[in-house]
Amino acid sequence: MARDLGYKVTVEEADRNISKFANIVNSCDVMVGVHGAGLLNNLFLPENAIFIQIVPVGNFEWISTTYYGGPAKDMNLKYLEYKISNEESTLIQQYPLDHAVFTDPDSIGKQGWTAFKSIYLNK
Repeated sequence: MARDLGYKVTVEEADRNISKFANIVNSCDVMVGVHGAGLLNNLFLPENAIFIQIVPVGNFEWISTTYYGGPAKDMNLKYLEYKISNEESTLIQQYPLDHAVFTDPDSIGKQGWTAFKSIYLNK
């Protein structure tokens, strides 16, 4: 989609050469990623870059904004969030929309971190 809009798209994964990776990220005007530790690479973005976080189903709004949104603004990045709707989530292939995974994510969280992570972050 980004290519269709005229963007040059770079998909890169960090390896042992952190300097090379930092330079690649620093050359970007926009960084898009799904919530997770890999988004910490926003540290290498230049000022005024656009940082878009895709927020998954599972009540991640607070943690997403707190861990990435606030700091991004402090780094003079333009921060945007895109929240995945239940209907967009790949979890609908495994659970009906009336399942607690969608209707009551807190009940999944009460089962412990391992249960929560296995549903919302590992699938």
